[in-house]
Amino acid sequence: MNRLLVCALLFTLPLAACKRKPAGADALPAVPAAPPNPEADLKALNEAVRAHVMGQLKDPATLEDLVQAGFLQRLPTAPTGKKYVLSADKKSVLLVNQ
Repeated sequence: MNRLLVCALLFTLPLAACKRKPAGADALPAVPAAPPNPEADLKALNEAVRAHVMGQLKDPATLEDLVQAGFLQRLPTAPTGKKYVLSADKKSVLLVNQ
């Protein structure tokens, strides 16, 4: 009986060790920046601003607030020579020249 138990342990220990994940396997890959699409990006940014106002009951101070509050995964990439900014009343996002 003891020999059977020892043999079973000797065969199952290597199998159990195979299931270990390598270090850093749980880390999610970084989300790559998508190419600029101003129409879709402005729509998504403005929807995130509205969701922030409804969910937080206040206007976002910066665009980064939308990411920190979880309404966006990341800020979209603006076309070359332009940038996304909050309007003066902080109710919408505009695409302006830099």
